[in-house]
Formats: sequence, C-alpha cells, structure tokens
Amino acid sequence: MTLEEFRYIVDIKKVLEFTYKGKAYNLRYGSDEKGEYLRFGEVFLEKNYYSLGEFLNTARVENSFFKDLLEIL
Repeated sequence: MTLEEFRYIVDIKKVLEFTYKGKAYNLRYGSDEKGEYLRFGEVFLEKNYYSLGEFLNTARVENSFFKDLLEIL
C-alpha cells in the first residue's frame, strides 16, 4: 500500500485490520471531547491519535514505525 492509498483509507474512514508477526492490529476511528481521532494498535491495546501526522510520526508496529511497513500491507 502506498502512502496515498493509506491517506485515502483514512479519509473515507475505512477500518483496517491486519496481522503482523502473529499479532492482530486494527485501525478504527472515533471522536471525544478533544475531537476526532484514529484508534490504532494491537487488539485491546489501541491508542488514540488526533491527527494523521501524529499517527504517521509515532504509531508503531512491534519496533517499527507503521509508516515504514505500509508497503507490505
């Protein structure tokens, strides 16, 4: 998946689920008093990210940044 394809998935708020090294991860969306967020992480260990930039710069899968794994998803 390219970065542009990923941005489109986020724009249309499509749920993304995948397995990496035997662990299940998901990307979902929501909102709270702070605003809209992306919720990402291992199942039941998700974290909220309040912007795509914050997500791309800090979200991790194992010891790698999510953005570095886009091509294999």
